[in-house]
Amino acid sequence: MDTSSHITHAQSISASTAERLTCITSEFYAQQAQSFSATRQTPWQGWRQCLDAMPQLLAGEKPSVLDIGCGNLRFARFLCDEAGIVPEKYFAVDNCKPLVESGNTDAHVYELAFIELDVIKSLLDNMLSSELTVPACDLVVAFGFLHHVPGAQKRIQLLRTLLEKAKPGGYVCVSFWQFMNSQKLAAKAQETTAQGLRELGIDASELEEHDYLIGWQDKANTWRYCHHFSQEELDELLAILGSDVHVCAQFSADGKDNNLNRYVILQRV
Repeated sequence: MDTSSHITHAQSISASTAERLTCITSEFYAQQAQSFSATRQTPWQGWRQCLDAMPQLLAGEKPSVLDIGCGNLRFARFLCDEAGIVPEKYFAVDNCKPLVESGNTDAHVYELAFIELDVIKSLLDNMLSSELTVPACDLVVAFGFLHHVPGAQKRIQLLRTLLEKAKPGGYVCVSFWQFMNSQKLAAKAQETTAQGLRELGIDASELEEHDYLIGWQDKANTWRYCHHFSQEELDELLAILGSDVHVCAQFSADGKDNNLNRYVILQRV
């Protein structure tokens, strides 16, 4: 069975819709950088479990790290301040400079290199591999990011690019938001999606299954595109990656019931 064909053709999002959803999300972060950062200060519970699944990383020398969608550099602070890991080099990639600057991490990560790049736009333009000019790293992470990538095919493409940016034997840690596991978040997501589609003039048929427009603090006309990941979809994604990757761990964490994020730790073979 061609699994890739199954997952990418079940409901295919158009290039124009993907671009529009990406613009909506970018505008959200540009406008709400400060208020969003204020709610994203503490480490996620799942990060410690990620490190526990990578003993070789902890046992080695100072690792090089690539952080895709780094936001306010919360993971960088966690590594240095709580995990006691001082990276040899930390490549922080995001398209929202004010959000990154709100992290104020100069005192935490000395070898930090900020790369201002719209990863999703680059991905949609099929330019990510060439535009993400960083050396292969010991650890590549993408936390709170994959759900903003519109289109199953592009999510597969991104995961493959992340693996390319890891050294042989290096790790890729990714979180997949499962906000529909929360009854409260699910009800809100359905409400704001209906409002957003109506206000933006987008037909629901243009979206893929499990695509939503999420609001923010009850602000009017404020949305970000988010995709909920079912376990079935995650299983298909991992199967598509093939034999060049080893799945080290997969677990749920975060939120009151420890089920809002599904973490996957991959090792490049």
